[in-house]
Parts: sequence; structure tokens; C-alpha cells
Amino acid sequence: MIDVHCHLVDNKFKEDLDDVISHAQSSGVVKLINVPEFESQFENSIEITKKWRGVVYTGIGIHPIQVKVPIQVYQSDRLFFQKRGKSAQTKHISKMEQFFVDHERDIICVGECGLDHTTTQFKLTEADLEEQERVFKWQIDLAKNFEKPLNVHSRSAARRTIEVLTECHVAPDQVVLHAFDGGLEDAKMGSEAGYLFSVPPSFARSEKVAEVFKSIPMNQILLETDSPALGPEKGVKNVPSNLRISAEWISRIKDLTVEDVVSVTSANANRVFRFS
Repeated sequence: MIDVHCHLVDNKFKEDLDDVISHAQSSGVVKLINVPEFESQFENSIEITKKWRGVVYTGIGIHPIQVKVPIQVYQSDRLFFQKRGKSAQTKHISKMEQFFVDHERDIICVGECGLDHTTTQFKLTEADLEEQERVFKWQIDLAKNFEKPLNVHSRSAARRTIEVLTECHVAPDQVVLHAFDGGLEDAKMGSEAGYLFSVPPSFARSEKVAEVFKSIPMNQILLETDSPALGPEKGVKNVPSNLRISAEWISRIKDLTVEDVVSVTSANANRVFRFS
């Protein structure tokens, strides 16, 4: 099995990362793609890849939400704290191109990058969303220049994310839409563009998502964990060894054996990422 999207540089893995990777291997995970979200995680991502050469690969990217600051909100005279997200800005990508030049052989994709329109959670403004698009398009150009696939975030922004990718003429097999939460029409648009969709363990909890993924051809489906997030149990730390849960869920909705799912998704991952 190949986990095409996880966050091994997350602080939740700070104390047990080697054990987490070893356990994933013993659970049948042969390759993992770590995707940093912030510039501060780039160097550590490369170090992990060098230590686990041939097992852990890394992307380099800037997540569309860069700061999550608690703000005070009053509702019915009661005080609540809500996260105020700040979108990625051009300053966040200022060192990214040179980092790519310096470490290209150790970078397998551009990501995590994309759009996030979760305005209710993060209180994003129109200016925030416009800046997100500028940063995303810059990263798309970077991926094309270095001939790397994109590992893409599209929460609450499936349609616009796919529109931007197609407007930028991103080729088939060059996009992974991770933890895709769009509807049937959005999935059709992405599928017709030749993009792929990765499935985390949390999808096993959603009947709505099942209907969407039934419509996506198997040659466009991948496995991911998004660990430490999006695990089989809400609020519980997710780990890459849970990847089999994603494979089992796909096998149920597609009426395939788990072995067939693992075989096809692994071939898909090799086609997109061209592991060396």
C-alpha cells in the first residue's frame, strides 16, 4: 500500500515518528508521501526523507491556511472562541523556489497546496480568498516548471480548485485531490480532467462521500491517511498504519477485493509520482 498524503512533520509525531513509520511498514505500507504545510517544516521534511530513503518521500508546499488565531465571538451574550484563519500570502512562498533548486532530487511533488473556502470556520475575507488563488497558481507554475505532480487541498472549494487547475492547463495524472469533499458534478469535472482522488480512513464514516467515490473510476483513486488527521475515529490521532481502512472502504463501495484495491491504487500512485 502507498500512503500518498500524510503529515509526518506534525508535532503529534514528534516523540514517536520512527515507531510510527516502522509500524506502518509492518502493516503493509511500503511508501509514504509526507506533505508539509508551512515553510518552517521544509528542512525537517527533507531530513526525514533522507533518513527513510525509499520509504518516505516528501512534497514541498504551502497550505492555503497559514495561521489559525483564536478570536472572541459573542453569540446571545455568551463569549466563544473561534479560529480566525489567515490565508497563505506571497511572503510565505518567497523561499520556496530556491529550496526546490537546492533539494529537487529529494522532492517528489508540490504540496500540500490548494484552496480552502471554509469561511464559516476561519472567517476568511474575499481578499484572503484572492490571495489564496495567487499563491496556489504560483505553486502550480512551480510544479510545471519542475515537472512535479501537485498534492492538492480543496476543502469547501472543490469546484473552484478544479477550475483553477484546468485554467492553468495542468495535465492529466499531475493532480491528486486529497480528501476530496466535493459533490458528484465536481468529481465528474475532476475525473474528466484526468485528476486523481485520494481516500483517507475518515471517509468510512460518510455515506455521502461513498456516493461520490462510486462514480470515480478505479484508475483515478489513491490511498492516503492525512495522518495525524482524518482517522477512523473523530478526534483520535490517526497513523499511517490505518491505511488499510481506506483500502477496505473502497473494496466495499466498489465490490472489489482488498488485494485488487491495493494493487490498482499502488499502480496509480506509481504512475503519478514515478517513484525512483
